[in-house]
Amino acid sequence: MLTKVNSRRSDSAVLPEISPSPVDDEKKDSFNDVNVEKSLGSEDVHERELQEERDEYLVQDYAHDIAVKVLSTQDDPSEPAFTFRMLFLGFGLGSFGAVLAQIYYFKPQTVSVSHLFLLLISYFIGNFMAAVIPRHGWWRYLNPGPFNIKEHTAAIIMCSTAAVSATASEIVAVDTLFYGKTLNPAVAIFMLCSSQLLGYGFAGILRDFLVYPTACWWPNIVTTATVFQALHYERTLASKRVRMFWVAFGAIAVWEIVPQYIFPVLTGLSIFCLIDNGRSDVLRNVFGGASNNEGMGALAACLDWNYIGSGCLWTPLKTQVNQWIGFLFTYFFMALLYYCNVWKAKNFPFMSQALFYENGTVYDQTQILTDNVFDANKFATAGPAFFSASNAWFLLVSNLALGACLVHVLLWHWPEVKGAFTGMAFRKGNDVQDEHYEKMKVYKPVPHWWFVIVFVIAYGVAQATNYTSGSGLPWWTFTVLLILTFSLTVVYGYLASITGFYLSWFGTGFFQMLVAFILPGRPVANMFGTLYGQHTMNQALGLLSDFKLGQYCKLPPRVTFFAQISGAIVGSVLNYVMIVNNRPALLSIAGTRLWSGQNAQSFNSNAISWGALGPQMFGKGGTYVMVPIALAIGLVLPIPFWLAHRRWPKARFNWVITPYSAWLTVGINTSITFTVIIGFWSQYWLRNKHPRWFTKVRPVVSGCFLSCMLTSFAVFGAAGTAHDFPVWWGNPSLDQGLSADRCKAPA
Repeated sequence: MLTKVNSRRSDSAVLPEISPSPVDDEKKDSFNDVNVEKSLGSEDVHERELQEERDEYLVQDYAHDIAVKVLSTQDDPSEPAFTFRMLFLGFGLGSFGAVLAQIYYFKPQTVSVSHLFLLLISYFIGNFMAAVIPRHGWWRYLNPGPFNIKEHTAAIIMCSTAAVSATASEIVAVDTLFYGKTLNPAVAIFMLCSSQLLGYGFAGILRDFLVYPTACWWPNIVTTATVFQALHYERTLASKRVRMFWVAFGAIAVWEIVPQYIFPVLTGLSIFCLIDNGRSDVLRNVFGGASNNEGMGALAACLDWNYIGSGCLWTPLKTQVNQWIGFLFTYFFMALLYYCNVWKAKNFPFMSQALFYENGTVYDQTQILTDNVFDANKFATAGPAFFSASNAWFLLVSNLALGACLVHVLLWHWPEVKGAFTGMAFRKGNDVQDEHYEKMKVYKPVPHWWFVIVFVIAYGVAQATNYTSGSGLPWWTFTVLLILTFSLTVVYGYLASITGFYLSWFGTGFFQMLVAFILPGRPVANMFGTLYGQHTMNQALGLLSDFKLGQYCKLPPRVTFFAQISGAIVGSVLNYVMIVNNRPALLSIAGTRLWSGQNAQSFNSNAISWGALGPQMFGKGGTYVMVPIALAIGLVLPIPFWLAHRRWPKARFNWVITPYSAWLTVGINTSITFTVIIGFWSQYWLRNKHPRWFTKVRPVVSGCFLSCMLTSFAVFGAAGTAHDFPVWWGNPSLDQGLSADRCKAPA
């Protein structure tokens, strides 16, 4: 039985493992006398070049190897971190990211702003400022010297904290779209800020367990830290990467205009759709997927990097394989549920986030609510509500994943996480054996009481906005949710930190189910319960990964503290300002190719189904009783693999991560095939055969975000009026009954 993660052992549970690259004996012999354990932190450029040559043949593996070989431990404590350049880049690019993230919340495919894109752009702007701003006299306060890694890292942490679409903005949008209520601007902004900062208090307390140890290496952050160090520690070597970035950045930025605007068929090339040309519902449901809520996108070829994303480049192979298995399950069950007419699925669209009457028309929630509270007499007249089968499947899998994740972490990693539940975070003298953490001891730490104060203030503001906004969420329910959220943050955070496997959003259904049990018949209270349960956990996980980035790049902890809090506040304000007002498209089931209310619809549908109709839909005798039962099933799923690993420790049962995904139930799905191909190529072939290129290629694929921003404002209507590209074969129109991939348009 493996009870403790040891980054040196080959049987460590769920840690990514890459087999050594096959090299011929002569090459192996030529490196036998080389001290491969030498740190890559040497300041000698020639030595670093020799080390890179050695690394061509010695694939780095496991958390410790990545932490001290792929990443440098060097540091110069004299470098300034809190500078004018840091503030300019942090607030400027953070504002840009927050605006873009909020716009894309209302797009058919929700995308996040790439950290690597912000990182590289800020590098060039920072160096430009260092070159053109004088350094004499009082100017030295604006330009204290060369642009360094500390101020660069602080700026990016501020950006990453700001560049999100906060869940509280969903409540603002849903209140306007579905409840005819507009929140007071001050209340809305304070609600956004408090919901962002609650998770920050949790993250600060959990640093000892989820940030400082080597085993918690946060795979999604390693790429970012590698780029930081390449740009700032290897300036003579970085020129190749800089040129590579500009070439790739420019090419991708220009290319993205083609599939996004001129030639949308390239978003999802499906031979089946092209042959069918809009006649078959079956082919659309299975092979279509280039338009919002169209289909599963099986075997489609996506030439739009905006939808493929960079996650497949950095997520460890074992994690991706588990996700691919999840995709196969989802393909199978989505088709099975629909075509076997489970839950009367054929009465409703194949994919949708709305609620329906049994005859397939959209459910009118106003017919069952009185003052936004469930009215049993009105419900008796209106009748029951139904989901599309795909949406019901997503809810079921969400609960399944939540239970499986909880038991998975407790079985495999209890010794590592138990301290978070026993108060060890507040005890002095915790022994953390990590080279990066040792380097950080020269800086003043952020005391735990700072985070406690932030949490207490955010807690008070959240309670106040709950009552002033009419949420219907009592103070004690809010408090219970936060206690539970803290526990789940530990579990989910540990899984994410050692595998890169993020399941945080799958807890939404759990919190909705919990609030529905505590406060039945109150859909608005259910939304607020989800906000302070699920979103607080999501925010804490994001902040924890930023703490790890600061540790890898030796950013003084107190600068990290400032960057994260200021970024959260700026992002919250801009999220509110940028909420899209396009009511007809946002209320439509299919939306348009440019705008979609899928996220707001899903958020509201779940609030109505759980908050108002929980007993009728999910209780005993309800249509979807299997959804809550799935939570119990998920609790059992990891146990057979854990027992099998104890019996046959060499059989690799520890590779199985039982929580799996159901991402195909929403949005645009044509990217799956290329995501699998690129992920396998990157994490198996490139990482094994060419590990040096593996660390260089991934940072250069961020140009699409510039193109996304430009097209959103220039032609897609983010700045006001949309300018559609003329209809032609490669840009079909819904008026022709065709989706973007020339499959039959969704009903």
